Amino acid sequence: MSATLSPVILPPARGQSPFFLALRAFAALLIVWHHFAQYPPLASWAAPWLGEVLGFFERHARGTQVFFVIGGYAAALTMAQRDWRGAAFGSYLLERYCRLGLPYLLTLLLVLPVLVLARGWLPDEVLGAPPTLAQFAAHLLFLQDILGYEALSAGLWFVCINLQFSLLYALALTVRDVGGARWHWLGRLVAWGLALMGLFHFNLDPAWDVWVLFFFPYFFLGILLHHALRGGRRERLAFALYLLVLVLAIGYAWRWRLVIAAVVALALLLAERSGLARNWPQAAWLRCLGEWSFSLFLLHFPVLLLVSTLWAMAGWSSPMAASLGLLVAFAASLGAAALFYRWVELPAAELARRLRRGGGSRWRLAAASPGRG
Repeated sequence: MSATLSPVILPPARGQSPFFLALRAFAALLIVWHHFAQYPPLASWAAPWLGEVLGFFERHARGTQVFFVIGGYAAALTMAQRDWRGAAFGSYLLERYCRLGLPYLLTLLLVLPVLVLARGWLPDEVLGAPPTLAQFAAHLLFLQDILGYEALSAGLWFVCINLQFSLLYALALTVRDVGGARWHWLGRLVAWGLALMGLFHFNLDPAWDVWVLFFFPYFFLGILLHHALRGGRRERLAFALYLLVLVLAIGYAWRWRLVIAAVVALALLLAERSGLARNWPQAAWLRCLGEWSFSLFLLHFPVLLLVSTLWAMAGWSSPMAASLGLLVAFAASLGAAALFYRWVELPAAELARRLRRGGGSRWRLAAASPGRG
């Protein structure tokens, strides 16, 4: 890979061990190839050559649960020990909008011209209806799914759910610090209640998948994992109890996504406990891919649309040409993600860090105390 496509290599963010980054990379690859196998025309044209492989990816390559579990883990790692009194919640809103919202908004601006170019060349089932001003406004407010608008790109819903979770968790931590011990315990009971309702109700109803309640059991698993690794016996018992509840939920209604979430949490637990996570794997390309994973998640669908459109314009619809097109789309997605990470995601993250530092003493790490988080 040329120097122009190589990201600036920074020390891993707090909590982002090589194993953690490898999980992110693995999940991102699953999601990319799930979408590449799902959306015509390249997948349809390549079916005579790659039909079985693409069919496997379409049916089984689901990686969002991995992102949600490690997202809950990372959120607890970076947020649970902060002092959330005063104006901390408002400062966090601005910080989080910069971290997630700026890459999201630029993705919107990038996908719109691709949709215009692809109109008439790709099926409407892939492109959806022509975008409207109201639809674009709903995307700007992260409300498109809630308000019933078609998504402009396949990865945008993930950002919306992450934002919902971030705000919910920040609100819970604010109540914890402002309300004292009594509210702290009440918050724990509410969190457990939401997780149980998610497992046995919300997560079983696809109508709820526009809300964080559908995905909350995965985030909650990541939060409990963090506390089990850094807390005492009580935190470890809570994590084990929740794993038992997950097993009961799987028996109540079989869901592969719950199995994947549990396996990921256990793998991260064992890797962190044994020290393996800090030293393995050491492959530089895997670390890069883990760092680019959010950018790759955002950009792979617009890149797929662009390559599919160019192939349709050129009439390259043979199985061999379409298979090559999928590989070109994959390589172009990696290159675009590397550039986006370097020039968009890193500056957005740095801006968010400056806002946090500018928040003064309210954003200092609170002194660790028994029962925190």
